[in-house]
Amino acid sequence: MALMLKMAKLLVELLQEDMIRLNIRVENWEDALAAGVQLLIDSGGVERRYLDSMIKMIKDIGPYVVIAPGLALGHAGLDQGVNRTCFSLVTLKTPVKFGVPENDPVDIVFCFAAPNKEEHMKALREMALFCCENKNLDDIRMAIDPEEVRENLIKFFRTEKHF
Repeated sequence: MALMLKMAKLLVELLQEDMIRLNIRVENWEDALAAGVQLLIDSGGVERRYLDSMIKMIKDIGPYVVIAPGLALGHAGLDQGVNRTCFSLVTLKTPVKFGVPENDPVDIVFCFAAPNKEEHMKALREMALFCCENKNLDDIRMAIDPEEVRENLIKFFRTEKHF
């Protein structure tokens, strides 16, 4: 079991309760991403320019961060002010549109940063693994406390079938 949690180190260890905000109010997609990235900034994981880069990329190439119905995974380039690997999660009281009709509106926003390709790809794999099960997203939406989210995350990655 310890090996399983070790393999899921990025998500389980880095998405701590202080990196989770639930049912926040935002006006638009930029505010939603800013709320998630602000947690990364406050923790020292990224510099302000990371958010600026993410927003610029979305405006330039489209809302690549919206990966499933109701779900965005905010991230930018490895060289855009990333100090260390970090994760945050915000849920939105009122969902917002990112401009992806088949997946809008979004009410769950994960943000992450990683300083190298290896950790970047590991982070994407772990997020995809966790988020591909609708039950996990439903649990996040129903959570009233960051501790609930953490417990569900730990429980998920303790299950052998995930590795």
